[in-house]
Amino acid sequence: MTISSNQNQELLRQASTELEMLRLHGSIPCKNSNKDGIPFPNTCLHILRSIPGNSRCIDCGNCNPDWASVSYGILLCVRCSGRHRSYGVATSRVRSISMDNWSYSQVLSMLEGGNEQLHNFYSRHLMCDKISRVFDRRYQTKAAHFYRTNMVVHVANVGKFSQWKGREASRNKAVTYQCDKRKKSNNEHTKVVMIASAA
Repeated sequence: MTISSNQNQELLRQASTELEMLRLHGSIPCKNSNKDGIPFPNTCLHILRSIPGNSRCIDCGNCNPDWASVSYGILLCVRCSGRHRSYGVATSRVRSISMDNWSYSQVLSMLEGGNEQLHNFYSRHLMCDKISRVFDRRYQTKAAHFYRTNMVVHVANVGKFSQWKGREASRNKAVTYQCDKRKKSNNEHTKVVMIASAA
């Protein structure tokens, strides 16, 4: 399905509104409210399904996966979701797209991740070949830990922005944010060095 630029902007605006509602839902304490959030928002789901690689389970290739690993921002079939549950939540936090409630950061993780993105990462680390000895253990590797950790950091940084404007915009902002942070750190280091040398 081809989406025009105007349709794309409208989808992003609607998704941003849904995410803001989720963010507000999580910040308002209510004794009758489910603390895990709300069902996966419709527009966000539409965008999630359109992310490259997300039409098939990342592990086995089955069509129309309806389960997710929030830790990686990937979609899985029901069979592979069971295997991911066996890894434990420290390795792969599994949720149903259609049956579970979702928090702001969980939905954001799914919109910022993607099956093709993780596949490309594993491919760079030579962990995509199904006959490889590493393939079945790839989620327990140091590379997978690195990916999970950086997903958490990326989602936390994106969550600081006033509104989500899509994957491309958040990546550009995240790079700018990290560069600004490094400049600030370098400036502080320079001040310390200058003060120390003046003493």
